[in-house]
Amino acid sequence: MGVSKKLAALVLALTLLSLTMLASSCGQGQAPGVSTFQFVTGTEAYPAPGMRMPAKAERFSDPDFTTTLQRITEKDDGYSGPGIQNEYSKMDPANCDGTLLMLRGNDAAYYQYDPEDCAMLRKVSAFDECDFCEPEPRWDDADPQVFYWVCNSELRSYNTGSKKSAVIHDFKNDFPDAAYVCTKGEGDASLDRRYWCFMVQDADDEMMAVACYDMSEDRVVGTKSGGFPDSLNWVGMSMSGEFCIVGYEDVAMYTQVFSRDFSETVELPDGSAGHGDAALAADGRDLYVYQNVRNDYICQADMATGAETELLHIPFDVNSDIGLHVSGNCADTPGWALVSTYGAENPPPGEGHSWMDNQLFMVELTSEPRVWRVAHTFSYTSRDYEGEKNYFAESFAAVDTAGTRVFWGSNWGDFSQEYSDAYQALLPENWPDRMPQQ
Repeated sequence: MGVSKKLAALVLALTLLSLTMLASSCGQGQAPGVSTFQFVTGTEAYPAPGMRMPAKAERFSDPDFTTTLQRITEKDDGYSGPGIQNEYSKMDPANCDGTLLMLRGNDAAYYQYDPEDCAMLRKVSAFDECDFCEPEPRWDDADPQVFYWVCNSELRSYNTGSKKSAVIHDFKNDFPDAAYVCTKGEGDASLDRRYWCFMVQDADDEMMAVACYDMSEDRVVGTKSGGFPDSLNWVGMSMSGEFCIVGYEDVAMYTQVFSRDFSETVELPDGSAGHGDAALAADGRDLYVYQNVRNDYICQADMATGAETELLHIPFDVNSDIGLHVSGNCADTPGWALVSTYGAENPPPGEGHSWMDNQLFMVELTSEPRVWRVAHTFSYTSRDYEGEKNYFAESFAAVDTAGTRVFWGSNWGDFSQEYSDAYQALLPENWPDRMPQQ
């Protein structure tokens, strides 16, 4: 090759290298493609990355934590409200074989989606006939076409194949003045869907009782109508179905656990009134995982004994604007719970962002837990700490029962009132076995 040809080749190579580096430096603001996954563990700080909002159904990698993420919804889908996402952190929006999603519009309408191609399939119109409360849909544990929901005083089932609804139990038979039953949107049934815990309320919104219902025997097996230390905020069942869980409003700073017949009570530790959820220990014990509002730790408590274990300190000393939601749904990968955090884009004056801010991470349910960083939420409740807050930007992420996907809502820097869209994180296969040790 002559000198001139060598020089031309060198110039071409340098030009290509320059263009590659330029593309890399201009990558901020772009949604990256899917890259090779690597676990990121621990509590190192990763500043929130700047990225454009991805297109619907686009798969991409979290730039720091390498998990594959995907946007599920967009306004062009035709949902009616200002946004849409999973109902809450405590319930699995996916059916038992992962082929259908139940998403809640931010105006309280519900829609079913295909989680693979992200297509909206239908609005759930069956809910329109009920007057008093949220439908609280919960998927069956074995039939992927069936979910359960509450309609006024009735627990009902619905088959997405036949599009038929059936009454499972009318609580007016047990409480003649009952107008509706609910968990107040934060409770779930036992994993096998046998046991349900409901608040029974009259038409004036007064609580009549908390009832534990056995769907296998079609009867109420326990009730408690008074003697609570505070007004009730929510109720639910433990995963095993052994315990009814009662959360209170703002006087009692703890959560209580009752046997199904309400004859036995376990008071969980002082401070357990923060956001929390039922979970399973690696050995199958019923746990409650929560933000302890007294000691500023993410903690777990054994539901049978009330014994508390501190898991992870919450760095309020760095940023006082840290909110948390907990999802213990992943029963097929016991010994772990998902935590999602939320707050403003700009922390309070004089403070900075902590390692925990606006993230999704899995915490191991043991005294010396591993922390797996799953993803940034790309969501902020407001631009400034004192600004008007968008509740739906809290993300309230939910892990599915299989432990294979995480669902959350994000406004992705769009501060339109009550806006969010639904996203999912696709967790690597057999991740509990592949997780690096401490």
